Amino acid sequence: MSYPELYLKTTHIGSLPFTDVTKALDIAFRFDIPAWPQLPKFKEEGMLWQFVYDFPGFDLEKERVITNTPSFEESLLKVYENYVEITENNNLFLLKEQLKTNFSRTFFPFLEKAKTLNPFFLKGQITGPFTLGISLKNEKEESLIFKDDLRDLLLRYLILKALSQGYYLKDLAEKVIIFLDEPGLSGFGSSTYISLSKEFVLELLKEITGILKKHGFIVGIHVCANTSWDILLDSEIDIVNFDSFSFFEKFIIYVDKIEEFLTKPEKYLAFGAVPTTSSFLEKVEKEEIIEGFKKQLSLLAEKTSIKKEILLHRILFTPACGMGSLPEELVEKVLILLKELQKNFQD
Repeated sequence: MSYPELYLKTTHIGSLPFTDVTKALDIAFRFDIPAWPQLPKFKEEGMLWQFVYDFPGFDLEKERVITNTPSFEESLLKVYENYVEITENNNLFLLKEQLKTNFSRTFFPFLEKAKTLNPFFLKGQITGPFTLGISLKNEKEESLIFKDDLRDLLLRYLILKALSQGYYLKDLAEKVIIFLDEPGLSGFGSSTYISLSKEFVLELLKEITGILKKHGFIVGIHVCANTSWDILLDSEIDIVNFDSFSFFEKFIIYVDKIEEFLTKPEKYLAFGAVPTTSSFLEKVEKEEIIEGFKKQLSLLAEKTSIKKEILLHRILFTPACGMGSLPEELVEKVLILLKELQKNFQD
């Protein structure tokens, strides 16, 4: 039996600008690798809050983790009990309980639609531990990433959410990809986070990536701006997704790390080749997207000494970032441009 290849497939980051679930699902399933849509026009589905809705002590109204209550301790213990049962005792029956039905308007309808389409690939996503760790604060205005106990709790909690999502998707698809959305890494190295080392971030990613891969999931990561790309290329991540439309010149600086990454088996670069900023998207035409990628491919081949034909077998196509802030009518243009780009290189 032959299986579909991952390379040159299209997928999206997650967020869409709709409030209509049916519209969002229709768009999601037009990508080669459908990903359940996040709808950030609803506050509770914003990137920072959607995955911490039942985090111990989290108060959505205050946007803070309140730790000085008896219920916090009870919830904390429950997370660790579930974590041990699932990851150490392999009690997978507990996994489905980790996602509440109201955490997303689209996730469970997405599963229902997928049942009728028999997809080979499905994609899920979760906000990564670095981004949530720097963004989520306790009642003392301290970021969780700087508090050892709360950072560890957040990491275990996110692992459970990612695993649960993965197993729901695994029921319906041969291969499941889980992306970590880490826009916070664009701030890595700034004065605010100067105390956080590359090794610290690698260890954080290693914990969640290692467990997801142990359970058979392909793991990707998305950073929507520039970052220290060597961190991601040195990690155990399978797919590194970047905004190639705006930041390719920054990315290619790490050419040695890119070459090292791509010489490992089953490693991919996901080119965010179509802009998701309205001002760019309104003006850009398919020729600019195609020619831009051709130049990037040639430069990558030249600098890495990896032939273009081989590189193309390690590349996927995505929008540059999430589409949650776009006008609804421009989402269609993103899809069309991605398909035109893909067609040019599949041919």
